[in-house]
Amino acid sequence: MIDRIKRLFSKEKRPELGSYLKKLSINRQDLIPGVGEIDLDSPINAYLTLAILLKEKGEYYKSLKLLEKLKKEKLSQDEERLLILNLSLVYRSAGFVDRAEEALKEGIKKFPDESFFYYELARLKRSTGRLEEAVELLEKASQLKEEFSDELLYTKLYLADTYINEGRTDKAFRVLRKLNVKLPFPLFYYVLSKLYYSVDEREKALKSALKGMKLSPGHSYPFLEVMEENGDLNLENLERIIKELPLTLPLVIKYLKLLKEGKEESKALNFLNSYFKAKGKFTPELMEEYLKLLWKFGKRKQVVDVVLNYLEELKREEKLFKCRNCGFKTDNYDWVCPRCKCWESLEIEVEEEGTI
Repeated sequence: MIDRIKRLFSKEKRPELGSYLKKLSINRQDLIPGVGEIDLDSPINAYLTLAILLKEKGEYYKSLKLLEKLKKEKLSQDEERLLILNLSLVYRSAGFVDRAEEALKEGIKKFPDESFFYYELARLKRSTGRLEEAVELLEKASQLKEEFSDELLYTKLYLADTYINEGRTDKAFRVLRKLNVKLPFPLFYYVLSKLYYSVDEREKALKSALKGMKLSPGHSYPFLEVMEENGDLNLENLERIIKELPLTLPLVIKYLKLLKEGKEESKALNFLNSYFKAKGKFTPELMEEYLKLLWKFGKRKQVVDVVLNYLEELKREEKLFKCRNCGFKTDNYDWVCPRCKCWESLEIEVEEEGTI
């Protein structure tokens, strides 16, 4: 069938879509500088594109059926590379992890110079908690294609974080010492902060957390969580952070909680008044606390004004975190965007004018 179509469309060869389709397959649009011309001598690309689209629509059975039929056809090496890559990705999306791993290993065996097989197998290993194997595979992938070096760096940090959680701080230190960090970034300081807390270097841990939050206030949430877990989230430290950073919703919530525990309700109300005037974001729970404080201090008219304003805001309700790369929105934080796979792109919208 394919040979017949090739003969029908046989013309002078144009640049192939191989590179584009590989990057499209693994959902790494950030690696795609542009779309090449369609090679009509290679209609296999059209079938592969259809398989990718079926996968994106969640029609895994149809996608697998198409790809498994194509595998029986006579294919060029480039076509076979793309076929095996997409077959592994559809297997994984359909929940057949073992088959996906087998397909990727087959791809590595047949095409040891193809970085995408190492990259995808590393992602699969990482998703199943085999971070050490993932690092080894990404080292190979980044040797073949420099674009994967960032993925390697972040995966090593995930590995160090896992070592810290397991109490293997010596291994975590070794991983961090070997990192080639050209520019500082939040996840590095997050892991460093956790590591210092794990060995009771509290001042170093706090400084690392502050550096990470200063570098990107939109990533304050995980830093505040690790400070709280280690008993370092007190009023003194929070006020120090608030003086040095723009206000974010997690910072406001933590600060208000401590003020309430310390019976400093007047200070809490003044703080929330300033935050409200600066058009800071409110969760329903935070708004409830604000209204209670206003009512308790006899600010009846202000309660009505705040409620009306808040109802207007609810009409434009948004998720807490937004990906600055692809616009994906979610209420659950992660260091990597679930949609575009971009690292450190999920951020809270920072309020520039918020003050105590």
